[in-house]
Amino acid sequence: MASGEAALAQAQVELDKTVIRAGVTGRVEQFALQVGDIVNPFARPAGVLIPEVGRPALFAGFGQVEAQVVKVGMVAEASCVSQPWTVIPMVVTSVQDFIASGQFRGGEQLVDVQNVQRPGTVLVTLEPLFPGGLDGVVPGSSCFANAYSSNHEAIASGKLSTGKALALHVVDAVGLVHAMLLRIEVLILPIQLLVFGDGH
Repeated sequence: MASGEAALAQAQVELDKTVIRAGVTGRVEQFALQVGDIVNPFARPAGVLIPEVGRPALFAGFGQVEAQVVKVGMVAEASCVSQPWTVIPMVVTSVQDFIASGQFRGGEQLVDVQNVQRPGTVLVTLEPLFPGGLDGVVPGSSCFANAYSSNHEAIASGKLSTGKALALHVVDAVGLVHAMLLRIEVLILPIQLLVFGDGH
């Protein structure tokens, strides 16, 4: 009987080795394995684990020159290709405080910073300003976004010099122009993709 129990325990251990558990909740998509395919951690099977998102959000890359301007709490707007003719009000909820293109991995070659062709962007997390704002947007969709600063209170306080108040007026005016350009792009993009694009 002891021999049988030991064999059962050994069989259970071998069976447990065939079960893979993910560290996050999600679903497996595009799992294209067939009977007879070899599965191991190095050959990377065709399955992709897509984690469930707790809160819907967009990730946007802003230029490095905007790193000192984009702050948590700023109002933003976004539009996504999968939901045409829609401008979604957003708010900045986090700003990554490092540039991804600045990383390097130790290896057998010396790192030459000239080989970093693109300067990299500041990763910003945007969440919808109102509940359900991202309903209808397919996860992974291509989007474009603008973030807007508001200097109205600082200008209205009267504590700024004339030059600085004028400069902040110009900044707010540029934001208004960007908002109009975003709306023009929202109107034109679906027509451009469907009529002049090469995909169907």
